Amino acid sequence: MPKRSHAELDGSAASMSEALARVDDILSTASRLKRELEQLRDLKQNGSIAPAEASTTLQEHANKILDSATRLSQQVTKDSLSAEADSRKSQRLDTVDAQNLVPKELPIPSPSLLTAWTLQDVPEDGNLPPLPSVADSLLEKAALTHTGMSAKSTDLSYERLEWIGDAYLYLMSSAFIFHTFPVLSVGRSAQLREKLVKNDTLRGYTLNYRLNQRANFPAEFDLHGRSGGTAASNKVKNKVLGDIFESYFAAIILGNPNGLELATAFIKKVWAVTLSPEIRKECKAQEQHRSQTGPETASTPRQEQNHKVELAKTIGGPNIYIDYKQIGEKKSKESGTPLYTMGVFLTGWGETGLQIGFGTALSKKDAGQKAAACALENKKLIKRLVAVRTDFLKAVAAQKEQQKQ
Repeated sequence: MPKRSHAELDGSAASMSEALARVDDILSTASRLKRELEQLRDLKQNGSIAPAEASTTLQEHANKILDSATRLSQQVTKDSLSAEADSRKSQRLDTVDAQNLVPKELPIPSPSLLTAWTLQDVPEDGNLPPLPSVADSLLEKAALTHTGMSAKSTDLSYERLEWIGDAYLYLMSSAFIFHTFPVLSVGRSAQLREKLVKNDTLRGYTLNYRLNQRANFPAEFDLHGRSGGTAASNKVKNKVLGDIFESYFAAIILGNPNGLELATAFIKKVWAVTLSPEIRKECKAQEQHRSQTGPETASTPRQEQNHKVELAKTIGGPNIYIDYKQIGEKKSKESGTPLYTMGVFLTGWGETGLQIGFGTALSKKDAGQKAAACALENKKLIKRLVAVRTDFLKAVAAQKEQQKQ
């Protein structure tokens, strides 16, 4: 059984004092009743007391005794129930049952919690926020305990909580990115989300908050300097370290009053540190958008520039072909997802199949946009093509003017 707090000990002392006071009341009342009953007996023998007066005296003392006895009974019952609850709590400490620990229903995040990041969310010192504690000590223990270290197969361990924590992190990261970067492509949004929830990032959080030093895992994982057994591979160890943060995050949600609100505010600040460059860049772009628009359109969401359209307007014309073709594909080093490289080719203005730009992204569409942007940044080439286009359009206009004459 865990040690009882000072407040609990004080409560027990007060309870005992109150019970003893009830006993004293009963004994005192009983003593007075005994004396008065003896007097009533003597008065009755002498015939100097009426039956009604004797009955009233008996009733008064009976009520006093009954009141004190009732309070004593209630106090004893209360103490008994408290002792029984302590006994159940002690038993619960010895058996961590998943069915008793995990709530019957999982809380669903409210849209009011999943709002966009702002500059106020990004700490100037770049430090992570404090780690919330878990009010339910048993759930906290389970979140940091490997299945192999559990007493029974029914005991709750980090694996089941990690599964829940992973789902919450995936949902929350998607919502934060969606609201913060309104014009970001799906491919780039997925890339940012991967940066937040990938195992290397979560592993870093575990080590930063030293959750590994509190974990109860077999020795072969060597999470905090232990030795013995067959060493787990670095890949397995790193995966476990990431999973520990997910399981502890689930414990914050499930093991605290208003745990979901607490966990959401915490992870939003954590991720604001991880994505601080992207958040600052987006907030700056939104501020520029607001400053460049009038009061009527200042609230209009910023629109992403369409580089393909801009390129077509700049160098396009009759019988001019601007084609986008895939010229490469590789894997992202961060996430392992495919990265597509698209090239933009010009046929016209005296050129045939001239590659004027290229771009790489998670989707072919985004890669094409980057290729067009790359072409527009080639000022020397664009200037030459614009000059050819201008001369051509002037010649066409002059020819039409001659035909009219």
